[in-house]
Amino acid sequence: MRTITLAFVLVATGVAATGSAIVWRHDIAASTVTTFGNDARFKGVGRVTVGGGSGTGTFLGIGSGGQAWGISAKHVITTGNTGVFTFEDGGSYSISQAIGFAGVDVSIFKISAWNRNVFTPGLNTTGTYTLGTNLDSAGYGFYGAAGGSPWQWDNKRRGMQTKLHSTQNMTFAGENQFMLIDRFDSPSDANVRPIEGFGAPGDSGSMLLDGNGKIWGVLSGGQFEQYGALNWYATITPQIAQQIYQTTGINPVPEPATMTVLGLASLAVIRRRRAAKKSA
Repeated sequence: MRTITLAFVLVATGVAATGSAIVWRHDIAASTVTTFGNDARFKGVGRVTVGGGSGTGTFLGIGSGGQAWGISAKHVITTGNTGVFTFEDGGSYSISQAIGFAGVDVSIFKISAWNRNVFTPGLNTTGTYTLGTNLDSAGYGFYGAAGGSPWQWDNKRRGMQTKLHSTQNMTFAGENQFMLIDRFDSPSDANVRPIEGFGAPGDSGSMLLDGNGKIWGVLSGGQFEQYGALNWYATITPQIAQQIYQTTGINPVPEPATMTVLGLASLAVIRRRRAAKKSA
């Protein structure tokens, strides 16, 4: 695997954006995708509705003053918008305020009267994006197996697996952005995952989640849902993560490497205290 940092990216311009629900590899059952969508990590993934449009959002955590926050794409909900955050079990929560960030298709939103005990993801703050990393996602958009267009729609959350295929700087919605790109691999591809999937209309704003429970990006747009197609995700850079944490007051979850360092430091303190007691 190869590691890409913000200093080493290619530049592409004039990329057309499309709306992006889950389409999955044709050789697995539809029930596999809905079951994966009910994974504990995705219980906070809901539908974001603003006016006559909708996308996907994810509960991000509890911030200052006990306020609940969610994260989505800026082209789904942005500064000045209000809306509704809903779930397939009928749960519905008002969105009282949204904040879109400059230079990236990422937004956060305030959730009113939040009362769910669900998984709280962190944000990737490392600035490192390793190609080939396994990433998972879930959304509420149109759905179907590859090759089965036209797609259908209902109010169910579906999950998928993918990998980081590449990264690029590209112009999206008039802004030059650093994007993470995944590829819809066919069952015959070497890199295909067991529940390989691809975002489609209605999944915009859905998160890319790594194995440590950290969000790497949110879905912005992509190509038509067929094998070999690409989707691009607005990246959670260290700068954007810092802005989100400062704005919301959510306490960031330490990265695994940081937790290891903290653990070693604590162990060293304990050993020094024991040594001091023995010499006393």
